[in-house]
Amino acid sequence: MSVQPFGKSAAKVRPGQTATYIVWVWTTGADAKNVTVDLSTGDSKIRRTSAPSFSVCPDASGTRCTLGTLPKNQADELQARISVWKIAGTGKNLTLTATARAKDAKPFTANGDVAVVAAPTPTPSDPPPGDGGGLPPPPSLPVLPPDPAPIAGSSDPAGLFPTVTPSPASAAASGNAATHHNTKARATSAGSTLPLNTRLIGGQLAGLVLLAAAITIAVARLSVRPQRPDSTPDDD
Repeated sequence: MSVQPFGKSAAKVRPGQTATYIVWVWTTGADAKNVTVDLSTGDSKIRRTSAPSFSVCPDASGTRCTLGTLPKNQADELQARISVWKIAGTGKNLTLTATARAKDAKPFTANGDVAVVAAPTPTPSDPPPGDGGGLPPPPSLPVLPPDPAPIAGSSDPAGLFPTVTPSPASAAASGNAATHHNTKARATSAGSTLPLNTRLIGGQLAGLVLLAAAITIAVARLSVRPQRPDSTPDDD
């Protein structure tokens, strides 16, 4: 058997993390039947940890892994883990003990250690925990354009606007429009449209005279029309 940390980076663990181990089991001389591997931390000086368990095993149950028959000169790889509590002490090794047993074979035991170390002290350049850690930096303020230079010799803002003076033509047009607007409408009497209007009396009298002359001529012609002679009586 052989027990060792799972990789060089796993040789150390901090409180609140999980220690991982790799366990090798092999046989020599003959086949091994009913092979089992049991885990414990009996020799460990770290007490504030969870019970060890298998993370890679063909048939795991708690702290025991059952392998069945292991042929001669054949090795089997297992993996185990132990969780370290946050309140665990530092500066000591977390020891995992693995014991292999088989039918008609002697048991074998192996140990592996993982050092429990404290978290590194942050440098002055690093932000303290909880002081904006993980937050993006605030956005930078936009650069404002410089203020315009003041006009020399004047502090009145009215001088910044052009002066508008009305021309004589526009003034006269405005006056005519006002005069036209003030002129009153003249009302026309309805009698101006009737006959014998004083302004039209000359033309109307001439028309009447012509009409009377036409009537007189027609009457005269009717009065001088010759009569038809009476027919002579038939002779007896």
